[in-house]
Amino acid sequence: MDGQDRPVIKAYGFIEALTYPDPKENNLGRVNLVLDSMRVEAFRPDVRLEDAADDLLIVRILSTIKRLEARFPESIWEEGSWIEFELQDSPGDPPAWYLSAGDDYSGRVVRTNITNAIRLGERPFSANTLEQKLIEFCRYSDTNHVHQPLGKRHRRNALHGPFVRVVDVGQASFSAIHFSKRISSPILGYFDVGEPLFFHHKTFPSVFREQKMVPASGFVVLSHWDFDHYSLAVSKLPQLRNLAWYAPDQSVGPNAARLQALLGTNLTLLSAPFFAVRSGIELWKGTGASSNRNDSGYAMRITRAGGPVLLSGDLPYSMLPVGIGNQFSAIVVTHHGGAFTGPPPAPLTQGGVAAVSYGIPNRYHHPNAPAIGHHQSAGWSIQPTNTSAKKRGDVWL
Repeated sequence: MDGQDRPVIKAYGFIEALTYPDPKENNLGRVNLVLDSMRVEAFRPDVRLEDAADDLLIVRILSTIKRLEARFPESIWEEGSWIEFELQDSPGDPPAWYLSAGDDYSGRVVRTNITNAIRLGERPFSANTLEQKLIEFCRYSDTNHVHQPLGKRHRRNALHGPFVRVVDVGQASFSAIHFSKRISSPILGYFDVGEPLFFHHKTFPSVFREQKMVPASGFVVLSHWDFDHYSLAVSKLPQLRNLAWYAPDQSVGPNAARLQALLGTNLTLLSAPFFAVRSGIELWKGTGASSNRNDSGYAMRITRAGGPVLLSGDLPYSMLPVGIGNQFSAIVVTHHGGAFTGPPPAPLTQGGVAAVSYGIPNRYHHPNAPAIGHHQSAGWSIQPTNTSAKKRGDVWL
């Protein structure tokens, strides 16, 4: 079927990510938008999201904000908002690409155009608006919830691990937490389990051996609900869904909501400021506004021999709570080495390892040279997972 024969796609989209152009580019630089979307016809009471993969889409739009606002004056392009839009082949309109969730996101990426877009709802919104109904549709009712701090902090001097293997997944985030510092050591759990979005998929390694390493029991912690932090659980590693999941209670679109439905009672949604996964593994909630998923996500602190380790997801250092501490033996650099606010934590010893997970090339301008420089000036030794096609691999902390 060529572009002229494809029917118009009418969809609802949750704006998951909006990435602005590199400041070095001129003012005509285009923004990159990611929409977690579903076809309009699938938004019905009798539809179960876990069975609706063929009606779910990940959509990418590439344009300037000025052009989008001029072409679609009734739209507002903000992360966390919902739009109703149409896709069809229309040369001259802003370009768009989409990938269906069917076949575990392994299908063909389709290039098309966005021809219509309208913002749904306003804030504060009333309970009967379409936006609120979409939010409720994407909220799984059988999930466990933890609102108050749970567990105790045990920070005695540790005699051994656990140890963190920051896995090379290209432009995404995936860390395995091992009992000891050996690839054959049992995996206790994971912090983020993402693979790249389809327009970054060429950054994914050609050899990926994690399929045989997923344990029969353990945990998965999500820092926040971005596709490139959870998507291996709905693609290459479905067995991850058998583990116990802990993730922030955040607004999500239909693709993330489908994973929540597939997890069922294995998922616990957190809004507590502190949560102990197990002795020596703590989660601390970011202090940012709940409307910002990066800023309100969770960071992990691991207590182990040699000093604590910090895994911060995409949480800016300025949003780390005081209780998590400010000195670590090793860290994963926040937000794939992108721009951040606040000073980096201090290393316990000069030259402590700071792992950076990113893929080359990527549309997100990662890593950011000043951001990397701030870490080096603070005394960290930067160790990326991907510096070139021939020099890449996991980083141990």
